[in-house]
Amino acid sequence: MGEKGRKILVIDDDPDFVKSTGMVLRSGGYEVVEAFSGKEGLEKSRAEKPDLYIIDLMMETYSEGSNVVKALIEDEETKTKPRIMITSVDLQGPWDSYPEDDWMPCDFVLQKPVLPNELLGYVKDALSKK
Repeated sequence: MGEKGRKILVIDDDPDFVKSTGMVLRSGGYEVVEAFSGKEGLEKSRAEKPDLYIIDLMMETYSEGSNVVKALIEDEETKTKPRIMITSVDLQGPWDSYPEDDWMPCDFVLQKPVLPNELLGYVKDALSKK
């Protein structure tokens, strides 16, 4: 399902989520880079140059995930790379996509937990759009 060599940066302050998500992504043939804070995620973004980002909405602060997205959009090298926001916040319905949305410009916004096959499908879709 995945494309060998495509790199995904997972940014979340929950080590268990990062580990399990990394396992799912690797099973799909992706290379995974892990970061446990927004700051670390942005540092690894510059160093690793991932093809896609999976970003937790709330980490140390309520706005940390959205701050990461804003920084990625403001950077010429990363502004067009696909982003998937993931959150344990109740989204109240099927909020699958936020294309060019002013609030959260991500390809998809997903609610935890996400089934492995669903996550791989969203990743494949997001990578195919760019």
